[in-house]
Amino acid sequence: MAARGLVITARCDVAHGKTPVISYVPLISFRAWLFRDGLRLLASRVLAASRGAMRSALREAGLVDSVLDTMSPQIVRAHLSGLTQKVERSAAKRYVDAETQKHAAEAALEVAPGAKPAADLFDAQPKEYHRMLQELLSNGVSDYHFIDRSEPGEECEGYIALFREIRYIPVALASELKSGIDFQRFAQLCQDQPRYADKLNISTEEQYAMPVGIVKSPFIELLMQRFTSLYARIGVTDFSTDRMKSLRAIVPFNLGDAS
Repeated sequence: MAARGLVITARCDVAHGKTPVISYVPLISFRAWLFRDGLRLLASRVLAASRGAMRSALREAGLVDSVLDTMSPQIVRAHLSGLTQKVERSAAKRYVDAETQKHAAEAALEVAPGAKPAADLFDAQPKEYHRMLQELLSNGVSDYHFIDRSEPGEECEGYIALFREIRYIPVALASELKSGIDFQRFAQLCQDQPRYADKLNISTEEQYAMPVGIVKSPFIELLMQRFTSLYARIGVTDFSTDRMKSLRAIVPFNLGDAS
């Protein structure tokens, strides 16, 4: 699979020579993203859901959920296995199921991309995968942007722009890209400018670098709006929990309070 990048430097800055470098973000195939960033995203959601389910099951079994912080998993499971009441046994089973999902997510994060534990996690979580996929394709995952294809007529599974991995190439090298750079030309350029060597990966006669496509309007505006919004966010201190509690206490209303 050829390496691809998506230029994010404004055309007007390039045209007027206002920038010494051309910035871009990596564009990787959907499947490559799925077993790396996608896997981490899915696993983090499964871990959060399974931990919540484990704590809920413990409470239903008559235990405080803080035992997860103070006792070993073996002791917790041993206690649950000795429960006899129907409600408690049902809660114990939900705990074991949630713990199994937690272990599967942790195992998937420890293996190489595409290994069986990673594939098994996707197979075991079709609903969460479909939810994640829907968010990705509707631009609901802030760090990534889905692009259907990188060049006209391309048959592929799509690409993901990695918004948090901004890279650059010198503007002079980018100018050479307009007409294409082959192995011999790149060797000449690197001889004149050794700093170019790590900016492109052209190491064989078969490799070639050139523009392959353009993101058209209004899709480019959407992409840049999402990109700038990611970096324009400002973090501030959350409102106090006391304020939250006082506002929650307003509802339900007492007679006459709503006026």
